[in-house]
Amino acid sequence: MSSSYKSRKTPLLLTSLLLSAATLLSACQTSPFAREPVPEPRYVPTIVLGEAQTLTVMPNRVACASALPMQCLLAKSSKDGSVFQIPYDWIDDFKPSLGTEYIISARPQIDEGKQSLTGHWTLQNILSQRMVGTP
Repeated sequence: MSSSYKSRKTPLLLTSLLLSAATLLSACQTSPFAREPVPEPRYVPTIVLGEAQTLTVMPNRVACASALPMQCLLAKSSKDGSVFQIPYDWIDDFKPSLGTEYIISARPQIDEGKQSLTGHWTLQNILSQRMVGTP
C-alpha cells in the first residue's frame, strides 16, 4: 500500500470516531430546557359512613371471586334480599366464627370524593347470632 493512501485513511477514520463519540456523549446529556418529571398528586380518599343496613352473614366462608386468593363471607341484605360477597376482614370490628350465622347492623364505607362504595363496612352492632350445623 502506498503511504499517501494510509495517511488519508487515518484522519478520516479518526474524524468519524470522534464524531461518533461526540454523538453518543451528547445523547447522554440532559437539556437545560428540559423539565423534571412531576409525579401526580397522591389520591387520599375521604371515607364517610353510609346508612346502616341489616345484613345476614352466612355461617360458611367461600372463595372470593377476585384476582387474589382470599376467603369471603356471604352476606344477604335485608333491604333487597340480594346475596353478595364481602372479603373476610372487610367488616371493621367484626370477627365472625365459622359455623355461626350472624344478623348484624353495619354501615358501608363510602369514598366521598368519588361518591362510590369502597367495599369495606363498619360494624354497628350484632343483632343476633346462632350456631348452624355444618352439612
